[in-house]
Amino acid sequence: MYRTLSLPMHTSRLTLRDFRASDFDRVFAYASDPEVTRFMFYGPRDQAETHDYLQRMLQSQTEVPRLTWEIAVVRTADRRLIGACDLTLEDALAADLGYILARDTWGHGYATEIARTLLRAGFEQLGLQRIFALCDIHHLASARVLENAGLRRETTLYGYTEAKGRSWDMYRYALTYHEWLRSQG
Repeated sequence: MYRTLSLPMHTSRLTLRDFRASDFDRVFAYASDPEVTRFMFYGPRDQAETHDYLQRMLQSQTEVPRLTWEIAVVRTADRRLIGACDLTLEDALAADLGYILARDTWGHGYATEIARTLLRAGFEQLGLQRIFALCDIHHLASARVLENAGLRRETTLYGYTEAKGRSWDMYRYALTYHEWLRSQG
């Protein structure tokens, strides 16, 4: 049985909420930045691609059961949408965790804050037993985020996929519910 996330979620500095159609300009601002999408399989996105992406995210909010929890990241202090994060369910017990943030917000600990919040929500609210994340082997900042959030590097996936004219080697990080629960004690 699939469960649901209670949105919005709040951290000390961030609000995680469903996307709205009015978020287009802020989403386009980070999704069109080549440096932000450097380690993503897509991008940078043009306006049409951003529009299509946002429409898919709005549509996913109505699915039952909801398998994609791609949500907006808003800095609470100034109510500025600064990125997105997601838990995408592989099945009822496992999900892929991800995040993307506007370049001017890097280095402030937001990604680690997001990852920890998604881990807690995934285990406590969705009843997941395993959460994993993929990270390009050259994306050292993202690897540190995942490690700081408590995930462990599980393996290296050589030639994981072909995108943007190259083959991608990826680290797979993971955390089980029992590992997470022990770390909370």
